[in-house]
Amino acid sequence: MYKEIWQNIYKSICSITFLKDDDRIASGTGFKVNNRLVTNYHVIQVPIATHVQLRFVKEDGNTDYISKKISLSEFLTKQVDSMPVDNWDYAIFDLDWPEFNTIPSLNLCVGDDFHIGQSVVLFGYQFGQPNLSIHSGILASRFVNDGVKYLQLDASVNQGNSGGPLINPNTSEVIGIVTRKNTGLTGQFDELLKSFDYNIQALERASKGGRIQMFGIDPIEGMKISQTQMAKISIEIRNSANVGIGYAYELEKVRQGINR
Repeated sequence: MYKEIWQNIYKSICSITFLKDDDRIASGTGFKVNNRLVTNYHVIQVPIATHVQLRFVKEDGNTDYISKKISLSEFLTKQVDSMPVDNWDYAIFDLDWPEFNTIPSLNLCVGDDFHIGQSVVLFGYQFGQPNLSIHSGILASRFVNDGVKYLQLDASVNQGNSGGPLINPNTSEVIGIVTRKNTGLTGQFDELLKSFDYNIQALERASKGGRIQMFGIDPIEGMKISQTQMAKISIEIRNSANVGIGYAYELEKVRQGINR
């Protein structure tokens, strides 16, 4: 079954990589619907980027089929609709460059003919890797929070899956947009990273009062470097940790945006 789903879906999944000059700084996943690219709004929030690489792969999931590098400013001019991270968290772009005309479109489910406990499949470029991955799981729950309709997944959702399609394997239709994983410690990691930021800011204020050296070393600069390194390590641990729970958004608003 999954081989057939792969065959039906892989051609339509886009790797979205943000570059600062030629250095990769962030990435996510998107998918083609009609002549448009759908992803999460939070995926495109990379203001320091200079360029965007849009890439579709061949059947092996790794070899380039079509790849196009454009400036961030040009990419953002193609945005036709979006809703912010604290809402339905999606963004839709015109994908009207001629290179992408041969990319097939996925079909969005028309209603909500899917059920808690059924199998689901998700696609994405995890951890910024160049290879496309497929994962399976079940639809564990459906709920509404502040008017937004969520799908809770018992599936392996990782960094980089954001913006990818959630597929009903019975129909090969898109039933949601994968948005994030749940590590079980998300709130604690956020508080830890805030404390690192606070400490670094405090050290920067202290350094303005004058510098001292001990054995040729500035202790304040040393502590700033230590806090920065610990923050980076914490981010990597947060991104890699996974308890097999993720979330997706239903397509109610995306269907409206695609038809604009």
